[in-house]
Amino acid sequence: MPKLAHAVLIGGLLLSPAAALAHGEPPQATHGGQIQEAHENWVELTVSGTQVKLYVSNEAGKPVPANQVSGTASVLVGGKIYKVQLVPGTGNSLEGQLPVPASGVSAATVFLKIGGQPATARFTLGS
Repeated sequence: MPKLAHAVLIGGLLLSPAAALAHGEPPQATHGGQIQEAHENWVELTVSGTQVKLYVSNEAGKPVPANQVSGTASVLVGGKIYKVQLVPGTGNSLEGQLPVPASGVSAATVFLKIGGQPATARFTLGS
């Protein structure tokens, strides 16, 4: 990846705004992660060690079955971006693995298709 493109992606990940509240207040994070809006849906991201999990709910807070969602996550760890394929887990969860443990300040952007519709959400993760 060219240095300029890399810098732009990192800047976008780190400076991304909090969830737009077009659909009211986000639901409570029930898995200890962060909630962001993603095209008329809510997504909760957790990153622990090498495990990346994403939980998807519709705008009313009802779980969206994982078999209706596909996507990837770009996770910034230690200044390097790792692309993680997200696969259906149980219920409304998608799961993926980082090649290195997530430590320190990092960020993530998820690129999804929810019911065939594209959706993106950005997260800033603490240590």
